[in-house]
Amino acid sequence: MKKNVLLVLSTSGTSDAAVGFAVERARKDGACLVALYVIESGLANEVFDTFSDIGFIGDRPSTELSEAIMKEYRQRGYEELGRVQIKAMEAGVDFDPVMEQGEFVDRVLQMIKRKDAHVAVLVKRKKKTLLKYLSRSLADDVAAAAPCEVVLFAEE
Repeated sequence: MKKNVLLVLSTSGTSDAAVGFAVERARKDGACLVALYVIESGLANEVFDTFSDIGFIGDRPSTELSEAIMKEYRQRGYEELGRVQIKAMEAGVDFDPVMEQGEFVDRVLQMIKRKDAHVAVLVKRKKKTLLKYLSRSLADDVAAAAPCEVVLFAEE
């Protein structure tokens, strides 16, 4: 059975360093590069909360706005997957793109098991100063529960 390297793409953009590492690791290990883009279930609500807090929109955004935000994230996902595919092709690495919607940690852990990944590469989001001390990142939660090696990169 062929090995797999899982690259988890960030909705806010994945660093070239993380992509380069994952591609090179897959090439070195003779593995397939699986790129996963997770559209988190509550993503539209986070955007609404931020815009409501600054007074840009009211408390009850329309269904159309929610759909437009999710469409934008899907489009961003296709672009990110395409960018990684080009890097994989240039390196002669097999590539498997996956886009899923759901809870981030659950989807990543399920994909590690489903694809039998021996390495997972994730980007750790920057947190506001106070939040750094009050909560763990989702990438840290994956690293704590993953049954494989996890390599974390800081968001640029």
